[in-house]
Parts: sequence; C-alpha cells; structure tokens
Amino acid sequence: MNLAVADSGPVQYLVLCEAINVVPQIYGQLVIPGAVAKELSHLHTPPRVQAWIKALPQWASVRHPIQIEPTARLGLGEREAIALACELKATQLLVDDRAARRIAVQRGLAITGTIGILEQAAEQGLVSLPGALQKLLRTNFRIDADVIREALQRDRLR
Repeated sequence: MNLAVADSGPVQYLVLCEAINVVPQIYGQLVIPGAVAKELSHLHTPPRVQAWIKALPQWASVRHPIQIEPTARLGLGEREAIALACELKATQLLVDDRAARRIAVQRGLAITGTIGILEQAAEQGLVSLPGALQKLLRTNFRIDADVIREALQRDRLR
C-alpha cells in the first residue's frame, strides 16, 4: 500500500487551493505527524485548514513517531515528518521547506512539495494546473516565479 507522510505546508496549501482530495488518488494513505496536526489546528491557521484537520477524511490519520532525531535547523513538525516517513517506510514525504527537503534526501526519502503534487495531479487529469496554481498564488504561498513558469511550461508540453 502506498503511504505519504506530510509536513504542514503541502497540506495547508492543498486545502487552500481546493486540491487536497488528489492526495489519496496519488499516494493512497496520508499520515500527518502529531506536531503537524497541532500546527494545522493553530488559531492563526486559515479556518478552512482548521476545519479539514478537525474532520480528517478516512484516507488520512495522525500518528506520532517513536523517535525524533534532534536537528537544530528544523522545527518539530519537519522533524516528526521525517522521522515518521523513515519509520513507516513512506512512499513519499510531502514537504516544502528547503532544509527539511535536504535532510530527508540525505536519509534516503523520496520527497515532493506542493507544486510537485499539483503537477502529478495535473498529469493524472485530477486538476487543471493553471487553475490550481492561480488559487495557490492567491494564498501566502511563497515560491520563485521561475518555478511556476517552468511547471506551467511542462504542463503545456504534456
């Protein structure tokens, strides 16, 4: 069975751009670390995201890692996500944070971020990439404009 573990960024932004339901179609089950669930429930998190985490769909669950390695450069959510992805032998770690991505790759994990998830969803005909990216860019998601242009170019070539 395919399984993905997610940090808060991809979950939050997929909820906000109305594309969270592509996750089970691409990855099967989604595991959210306890610290990430707490971040997604925080008062300053957008209400739609808070509502989603409080009423998780059947394909998503919250779990806590057995052991977390101390990594000063990462927050607790990223550390728990990496630890769980390793423990559960996840197919994919969904993470946007650059430092967390580097450490995850060093640990042999397959990673993808919000843009990569949206591109995979578009490849499978689950979303319109231009439409999803328009919604994403209306949030506070930060990304280099070249990354968006390149993703749209790849989408046009498919």
